[in-house]
Amino acid sequence: MAFKNTYDSTNEMRDSLLSIMRNASPNEDNYFISNLAKGPAATQTLHEWNIYHEDRQTSFTPSAEGATTSYPVLQVEARSSNYTSIAESPIMLTRTKASIATVTGEDALAKEKARALIRLKNKMEYAIINGSAAAGDTATGRQLCGISGSVTTNVTTYLSGLQSFTETILNDMVQQSWDAVGNSYVASTLAVPAILKRRIAGFGTNLTRTQPAEGKKLTQEVRVYDSEVGPTVMVIANKDIAHGTLTNQALLVNEDLLELSFLVKTGEPHWEARAKAGDYEAGTYITEFTLVNFDEQASVKRDGFATSL
Repeated sequence: MAFKNTYDSTNEMRDSLLSIMRNASPNEDNYFISNLAKGPAATQTLHEWNIYHEDRQTSFTPSAEGATTSYPVLQVEARSSNYTSIAESPIMLTRTKASIATVTGEDALAKEKARALIRLKNKMEYAIINGSAAAGDTATGRQLCGISGSVTTNVTTYLSGLQSFTETILNDMVQQSWDAVGNSYVASTLAVPAILKRRIAGFGTNLTRTQPAEGKKLTQEVRVYDSEVGPTVMVIANKDIAHGTLTNQALLVNEDLLELSFLVKTGEPHWEARAKAGDYEAGTYITEFTLVNFDEQASVKRDGFATSL
């Protein structure tokens, strides 16, 4: 039974010392979970919504004088869907451990609950980006389709892993989005591994600059790029975007077309105490949620960039 006790956490026991503990774990960088809007609740484990996407005219046939009006078949809304996924972040402490003060003077249970909540958010962020749709069964959890998997139209893969991320490629990505959707829905957030953000910073033009975090929903200055077509693009480094040889990914999205939906009544993240079967305190943070992508054609995905500057 994986509980935390006093024997395996001696460094946390309060003693006559002055200690300032810093949590430098890479778990708080969860941009999408922190910033995507919360949509209507999911009422089923398969959450569905309608999409209306009508392509722009590519030709024109004028009507003859006095002609009888001919009525076309009207565009029908398509239906899209995603599974809900259950994410948990449980903790279990012995009663003794939960009763003893820690180095920082904090309540041990409260401290572990705060850490568990960070872990839950980290799991949700990874799923929102990388989840692969699966219906699940009695022994296997349902898996939502993440942002990366939901983008199927504007996808390019560089198989060699030698392709450098260039300014031309970034503008091409923005144009792909601009060609597919209305001006107000063009993708404007570029999520990339750190190495690609560094590459963008080195473009050497006056089109890249930093911008204060105010209004950007971040805690520090962000890099922005004034694209030749479409809006100014905000560039964020994300730890969960695919990275490595042959997998370095750039994901360009419009946040206004993405939402989080939680299962009705009990789906939003909350704490649940678990039944006691021994001398311990136990519980879990739990949520059931999914991703809604209102028009994947607004997003652009490119894979396989070089891992060097």
